[in-house]
Amino acid sequence: MMSEVLRKILSEGKDIAINSKEVKEGTIFIAMQGLEFDGRDYINEAIKKGASAIIYEATNFKEKKVWDIPSLAIHNLKQELPEIAGLFYQNPTKFLKVIGVTGTNGKTSVVGWLQQCLSNLHQNAGLIGTLGSGKGHLEKTSNTTPDIISLNKIFYEFKKKGIQYAAMEVSSHAIKQNRIANIVFDIKVLTNVTRDHLDYHKTLSNYQKTKKQFFSDGGCKNFVLNVDDHVGQQLVSEIDWHEKNLITYAIDNQADLCATNIVYKDSMMTFDLLHKDKIYNLRANVFGKHNAYNLLSVIACLVMYKFSINSIIEAVQLLQSIQGRNEVIQFNSDGSPQVVIDYAHTPDALENILVSLKTIAVKNVILLFGCGGNRDKGKRKKMALVANKYADKIIITTDNPRHEDPSEIINDILKHITTRHIVIESREQAIKAAVEMLSDDSLLLIAGKGHEEYQEVKGIRYPFSDKEIALLELGNIKN
Repeated sequence: MMSEVLRKILSEGKDIAINSKEVKEGTIFIAMQGLEFDGRDYINEAIKKGASAIIYEATNFKEKKVWDIPSLAIHNLKQELPEIAGLFYQNPTKFLKVIGVTGTNGKTSVVGWLQQCLSNLHQNAGLIGTLGSGKGHLEKTSNTTPDIISLNKIFYEFKKKGIQYAAMEVSSHAIKQNRIANIVFDIKVLTNVTRDHLDYHKTLSNYQKTKKQFFSDGGCKNFVLNVDDHVGQQLVSEIDWHEKNLITYAIDNQADLCATNIVYKDSMMTFDLLHKDKIYNLRANVFGKHNAYNLLSVIACLVMYKFSINSIIEAVQLLQSIQGRNEVIQFNSDGSPQVVIDYAHTPDALENILVSLKTIAVKNVILLFGCGGNRDKGKRKKMALVANKYADKIIITTDNPRHEDPSEIINDILKHITTRHIVIESREQAIKAAVEMLSDDSLLLIAGKGHEEYQEVKGIRYPFSDKEIALLELGNIKN
């Protein structure tokens, strides 16, 4: 239970922050003890910047300070933070319909398309995820799922703007680190669970358990699960569905919503939607089996909200592609994709996009990719094997090397490459070379970074955009 002292501090503050760089006049500074940084070292800096009060971790804080502003020491401050954030921002998610989407692949597309569909259905909807937060113009966020204070602040602003629906990506890190502790979810969605983030979770089993935890925590009553996915199947059998609502979706198995007779043409897709023993024909401006799954999860959420199937289909047919996800930046004269940018940075995601491209165009596929540094090294072999299987020519380059030597990352990939290939360490030069290789019978996939507008090298983020470089080179060739 919150103390009266804390309630008074929170009632008198204009804002709250856990980063001293964000402190302004009237901000309550919350000094956390972290793994790399100790916020208590920045208390004096926060006071100088105009902090109205200090809330700090009491454990192992021996140095005595005399401050001329209110302060409060709290043991286990990290555990209390969700309640503090909720109290300050008036628990905004109690007044919103929040759709939490988790999974290895597809989160960004599902969340983006949910926001678009709800808007097409004349609902006021926002989103939070990898691309940012808001509606229309998105404000950048620090993580796929922001920290608990930032989340509550975003939802508070949503509420002020009259936003009723909020679709948000829920990362495994956010689940593990309790960043979503006080968020009231209306629907929880699972897209799929494949290998990722083992540098953090250590084992696939741990990663799967973290994803499953999302569906067992909290008072959410509505669930959407992919039952072609192993973890989705487990959740169906493990959760007590008494007084809960479940909609399942699949392509290969029986489910409440199914897609059959999937046909790809150029950058479009049609399929038959099966729901309650009825068949509906659906057309969308996207392609690939993985996007059929993503559309099914979107449709399932909208069905959960009692929108009619016909109105849902109309909304889906108006969908626009998501930045950096199957994004076609140049078409051939016949309307087929020639240059595609995709965020695919896992073996499963890379295979999905390559299979999709092979399906819609019988062409030579040129694949440009690399692997991120200081991440799961086991993915490098798996990414190489996928590249061998589906690409006709491979350009191996850097991704975000971070603190690793780029040449060592590339060598880890090269050990398993058997398809015709070249190595160009500079990603900019690699993209330029790849564009120059294009011909009428080839298609270029630039994979790994998608929407990102930076490249991280030795801990520094440099401005960098796959799309900008590719478009510039395409323009130079035309000229």
